[in-house]
Amino acid sequence: MRRGWTVAAALCIAGGVLSTVYAMPKEELPPGPIRDRHELMEGIGKNAKAIGDALKSGDQKPIGPAAEKIRDSAGKITALFPAGSTHPKSRAKAEIWSHWDKFEQDAKQLQSDAGALADTAKSGGDVKAASDTMFGACKSCHDDFRVPEKKKK
Repeated sequence: MRRGWTVAAALCIAGGVLSTVYAMPKEELPPGPIRDRHELMEGIGKNAKAIGDALKSGDQKPIGPAAEKIRDSAGKITALFPAGSTHPKSRAKAEIWSHWDKFEQDAKQLQSDAGALADTAKSGGDVKAASDTMFGACKSCHDDFRVPEKKKK
């Protein structure tokens, strides 16, 4: 039962990332760090979805490569949030800059957790537990630093 819930949670997180990304055309964002981070997060979301899909299907081959891509992308997150890089179409909360240390810590945690998932996938270890940890890092940062998506009526 726990496995089903975990996979469902992972897919919901990945789906939330993707629906957010695809709901807003990148052309509506100004060139530079705001658009660049949108594209970076879009890539992370695609790889998170690939991991969730692999967990659901039981085919674990895509997990390692997708986790490596997330790890590499996570190392670029903070550089794309320079002070004052806000926009009405961005879902970045002001708390990013007022709690920069926590935001930076969350990005490093995602990088570490994604690397651990990639290593676990390579070694044939418990990818479910490692993916739960990585998706937890995603959720923690989103809860603190991303404006919730407005529900369509």
